[in-house]
Amino acid sequence: SGPLTDAAHISARFDSITFLLDQEAIRHSVRACLKGAPDLARALSRLAMGRGGPRDLAALRDGLTAIDEIIHLFADEAALPQELKTALAHMRQIDPMLRKTLADSLSDTLPLKARDGGFIRAGTLPELDETRALRDESRQVIAALQAQYAELTGARTLRIKHNNFLGYFVEVPQAVGEELVKPPHQALFVHRQTMQGAMRFSTTELGELESKIASAADRALALELSLFESLSLLVLQHESVLKQAADALAVLDVASALAERAEEGRWTRPKIDTSLAFDIKG
Repeated sequence: SGPLTDAAHISARFDSITFLLDQEAIRHSVRACLKGAPDLARALSRLAMGRGGPRDLAALRDGLTAIDEIIHLFADEAALPQELKTALAHMRQIDPMLRKTLADSLSDTLPLKARDGGFIRAGTLPELDETRALRDESRQVIAALQAQYAELTGARTLRIKHNNFLGYFVEVPQAVGEELVKPPHQALFVHRQTMQGAMRFSTTELGELESKIASAADRALALELSLFESLSLLVLQHESVLKQAADALAVLDVASALAERAEEGRWTRPKIDTSLAFDIKG
């Protein structure tokens, strides 16, 4: 874009700066709100290009929250200069349900990528809550199963572990393992691998639990990814309004920053006309 070159536009910008220079409390509040507003245009662009993630949705949520706060700062619109009136009008075009939906749906802590999961707030989708509970409860069952197997075999060092080759397995010291390959334990424990100083076994229960956990985890992630797509689509349905709101924030940012600098430097508003005269006094 670059500096303004039209005298009328420059005068309108000066009106905004003058207003915010005189209204110190409003100016400070606006700048505090702007500090909490991420780059809306960047987040929107990433989502539109299919490169966005949960944090881009959160950026929009936080930006919309800042916009709501800014709108409430300007109660008396009659006194506002035209540039600020236009900016606020663009902000007011945003559907308030958009911010609420994003705030209600997104967790407080978010991963960088959607496929990492864990970004949808509990309570958003009952089916997702149920699937997560199934996944997490299954892991608790494994912990209980480890205690049960340890008591059954008398091996306090018995551990249930997992790797990509064996899946879930029982690992015991070799001395204990030698007993597990004999009756009556051999009916429950199936020998899988002998290590230096340790032996590994599988059981039918562990195999069933592994399938259950993997299925629940995959289902939970699939539900989250589906919700991410829905939220992204919702945002993009408001794309044009959000772009205007992002531009409106930029207008307020420029005007309030220049007003702040004018106060610090005790600047005087220049008189701008269409002539080529450049006359500085004092």
